[in-house]
Amino acid sequence: MGTFAIIPAAPVLLEDIDRIETTRMVELRTAIRDTVRTQAEWALPIEVLPPVAGLGGWGIDRGVDTRTGRLLTGSDWGETVEALTPEERRLAEAADPAIIVAILHAHAAGVDIGTLGTSENLLLPIDLSGAATEDAPLAPVDGAADFDAAVIEALTSGPTMDTERLFEFCDRADSVAANLSALAAGIRYAVSRSARVSTLEPIVDEPVHEVRTLCGTGTWQ
Repeated sequence: MGTFAIIPAAPVLLEDIDRIETTRMVELRTAIRDTVRTQAEWALPIEVLPPVAGLGGWGIDRGVDTRTGRLLTGSDWGETVEALTPEERRLAEAADPAIIVAILHAHAAGVDIGTLGTSENLLLPIDLSGAATEDAPLAPVDGAADFDAAVIEALTSGPTMDTERLFEFCDRADSVAANLSALAAGIRYAVSRSARVSTLEPIVDEPVHEVRTLCGTGTWQ
């Protein structure tokens, strides 16, 4: 038996990203970190950790060296990235942005993070649609708001999760500018072990910068 946690993968909920963040944003980050701290170790739904995981793709010189557990900023981050071998660079560049955000939250929460099989506890970062309203970060996509609502219903309704229905939504996520890849991989891992997956107990479910934001925990056994 293990637990799973779904956390938002929005970089804006990391510290020192939004320079004018509201008190509510700080409270949401605290809720995410408290959720991550419910377990001392987590597995991400990936086979290999990127050697470094950071915000360089967003133009921010900050990240974690997963080989040493060190937080790197400024010139230390740049020098570490420059010293990567071609294979290490390939792995770092291939990392899902959602996975990168999850690694940064885990580091800040002071918990251990690994790959599938290193822990029975699954950490699953998600991005719901960034195109669900007129004021969302991306141009609106018809049906995106309904998609988000249906995903959350599939995650939270009933005593056990309808995983087949959830996988159908995950397959459609790209079409509405959502990222559910880690969610699909983690739940498939549990299902492949003949697990019964509980529905999610939400801790947070509200919009952040017009993107519906979900955080909560469940179990699989």
